[in-house]
Amino acid sequence: MHFLSLLALVPLIAANPVARNNDSPVSLSKARNKYFGTAYQSFYPADGRFLPVLESQFNQYTPENELKWEVVQPQRGVFNWTGADLIFAEAKKTGAIVRGHTLVWHSQLPMWVQNITDASDLKSVMKTHIDAVMGRYGSQMAHIDVVNEPLNENGTWRNSVWYNLLGEEFPRIALDYAHAAAPQVKLYINDYNIESINNKSLAHAAIAKKLLSQGAPLTGYGFQAHFIGGSAPNDTAQAMKMFTDMGLEVAITELDVRVPVNNRARLIRSRDYANAFKVCIDNPKCPGVTIWGVSDETSWVPGVFAGTGSALLFDFDYKPKQAYYAVQNVLKQ
Repeated sequence: MHFLSLLALVPLIAANPVARNNDSPVSLSKARNKYFGTAYQSFYPADGRFLPVLESQFNQYTPENELKWEVVQPQRGVFNWTGADLIFAEAKKTGAIVRGHTLVWHSQLPMWVQNITDASDLKSVMKTHIDAVMGRYGSQMAHIDVVNEPLNENGTWRNSVWYNLLGEEFPRIALDYAHAAAPQVKLYINDYNIESINNKSLAHAAIAKKLLSQGAPLTGYGFQAHFIGGSAPNDTAQAMKMFTDMGLEVAITELDVRVPVNNRARLIRSRDYANAFKVCIDNPKCPGVTIWGVSDETSWVPGVFAGTGSALLFDFDYKPKQAYYAVQNVLKQ
């Protein structure tokens, strides 16, 4: 169906769909053997609006920050599980699956890790951290982003303590540690701006090919998909196929579409959301889509990109936007 036809079916005003039914995107996704997920933080708003939407509209959760290194192990050997425990408990209550995020990343990394200068010490620290996270939550996770954002935009390796001390082998080392700790969990590399055929995605494809040739336990790739409304790539299906042709899964892991708050932008956002879901629907190796937040109230976008704080499927009042119904209509096709 042409996108304009889809928009014709999109209600402009609707009540908050807090009750899951057969027409909810989460139900329609499940019928296609896909999950419909969201990221959220354990300290969500306590005004009674957040939790009903989370529980009724999503069946996959990603801890937005609770598994990042600076939260889990801010000091060497000192672990904090409070926030992550709350999210895993919520997932157990609702039956949602969990995507872990993330084990090895250059950002939100405590200075005590960044200041390590010995490769053997860094490997030991990496293993201890991965063993702790996977040992505690491995039985409750379906997937995890083992390595996050290892490359620059031009496809070269990012300057980080991981690369500087361990070189190009650090993703394989991390994958091996994660697999040994929890062999049932699907292991991913996750990055942004690889949703198109470009230098960065081609470099990742070369890394994936090398890792697979080495027998590394890599299951899939995560396309973050933080899109700017109207500038989303039109070759995401081809980029996804580049990885799935190797036998890998490709999940859309952090989808949002940032736009200004106006009528034209709403149409653009709806189109970009619909297109992203269609790419996943059309590829049997895409297990699902994760939206990076439940509502605009909890989105990271307004604090980083002023004037474009309308990036998610639910607005500040937890009412569904046109994009919600555009996704619903695509899933019905």
